[in-house]
Amino acid sequence: MIINPYIYGVATSYDPDAQLFFNAEAAAGVTLTTTQMNAVNQWVVDSKAIGIWTKMKAVYPMVGGTATAHKFNLKNPLDTNAAFRLSFIGGGTHSSNGYQPNGVNAYADTFLIPSTTLTLNSQHINYYSRTNANGTEVEIGCNNAGAQPNTLIEIRTTGVTYLAISSSTYTTYTDANSLGFYLGSRTASGTKLYKNNAIAASSVTTASGLPVQSIGLGALNSGTLRQYYSTKQCAFASIGDGLTDLESQLFYQITEKYQVALSRNVNTTQSFYYNSAYNNETNAFLFSTQITDNTIQTATNTLVSDLKTANIFTKMKAIYPMVGGTATTCKFNLVNAQDSNAAYRLVFSGGGTFSSNGIQFNGTNSYADTFLNSLSNLTAASTHLSFYSRTATVGAIVDMGNSNSVSGSVIMHLRAAANFLAGSTAAITNFTTTASALGFWLGSKRANNDRETYLNGVPQLTNITNDTTVNNSLSIYLGASNVAGIANNYSSNQCAFASIGDGLTDAEALAFYNAVQTFNTSLSRNV
Repeated sequence: MIINPYIYGVATSYDPDAQLFFNAEAAAGVTLTTTQMNAVNQWVVDSKAIGIWTKMKAVYPMVGGTATAHKFNLKNPLDTNAAFRLSFIGGGTHSSNGYQPNGVNAYADTFLIPSTTLTLNSQHINYYSRTNANGTEVEIGCNNAGAQPNTLIEIRTTGVTYLAISSSTYTTYTDANSLGFYLGSRTASGTKLYKNNAIAASSVTTASGLPVQSIGLGALNSGTLRQYYSTKQCAFASIGDGLTDLESQLFYQITEKYQVALSRNVNTTQSFYYNSAYNNETNAFLFSTQITDNTIQTATNTLVSDLKTANIFTKMKAIYPMVGGTATTCKFNLVNAQDSNAAYRLVFSGGGTFSSNGIQFNGTNSYADTFLNSLSNLTAASTHLSFYSRTATVGAIVDMGNSNSVSGSVIMHLRAAANFLAGSTAAITNFTTTASALGFWLGSKRANNDRETYLNGVPQLTNITNDTTVNNSLSIYLGASNVAGIANNYSSNQCAFASIGDGLTDAEALAFYNAVQTFNTSLSRNV
């Protein structure tokens, strides 16, 4: 594991934007400790590496322990309303852990007005809560003198957490506690509420307008009226443009790492946090799996880099590296490492065996559901499946796919007559014989009349039968075929890598093999 130096108090030179913040604090008479400065600096460096620094309009690190220290906006640390520095009102309490509103009359004005600063379909608001308390409280938000639209996050311990961004419609989430990192993000597709590392809720809501009141911190700003005062201690907050799922995941990582450095995190300290030496996707994957083995970390990051260099990473819907030796680590999709069906993480069933070599399916009852619907998520004329087999035995098995007699199937068989099917039975791409199932198998459909099966990057057989059959609406299974919702034709092969995505050309198939072979060779499990 590569250590995050600042957590251990190692002094570094500071990023220019972090230095401006430190200068502003010093000019106001605030003395920050080396630990605090290193933590803030690392957050700035990390946010730039992720690519979200430019999306921030206001960032409130809540460092320094006083109202004077807490008021400055890290993104623009001028002591003016126009720079969105905080103005604290009422009886809130300031400490090294952040700003504690009192639930009665305490809040802070950000002076950031959505209608003049934010974009209708690209916004986020964020609040890190260190208090587990219930109540009808708004942690951050505003509306138009009590009227719609709202922009707010309202966190409740028992009941429902509410999110609205430029809308009268709420995205809601039943919350077990009110501790941690809350982020609401709006994009053109609607709103999402994130809690810590996960998507808590999402909804397709239409933005109805931008509020003309400034956003309040610790209460709802309704113009002349302040409502729903919060009691939840704020250890970090931000306002800015909308964020993607990946950006939101990494935003949480760097903010949680920041809280760990200040010894005020409310979530369990993890072994791995964001490392700017790695690709964003690698960071998300390693945080979800909490894999600390340096060989696996490096191999995974090299895989992502190689696929991006070959311009094929964007063609991937799901990549399963099968690393870490457990069901928990093997389940995550490298393309989108959320622990959810929507992110196509695997759910394993049956008696498969996990090891450093991947998963060994048992040929009897073991398989995994990818939750990737081939009709909704793949294009009928552009589809691929890949499976890296460490087992030589061939048989009447299906290593991955789905099958439905009503519509098109997507299947890969590694058997005595190995084949790849994308469409109807007329579109099967066969081998005459297959003596061994060992190696990296790829089935690729590039057009309705162009299918190819590859072994270790080498084309084996092309099928040019014109077949316009659309994909079926079943999810693809790994280790078996999903036959109308029931696992069938169980595989007995050991899987050290698998993927699903768009069709690949001959050149892309070879580059893909080289990347995967390099990956598995680095892990000493290549065949």
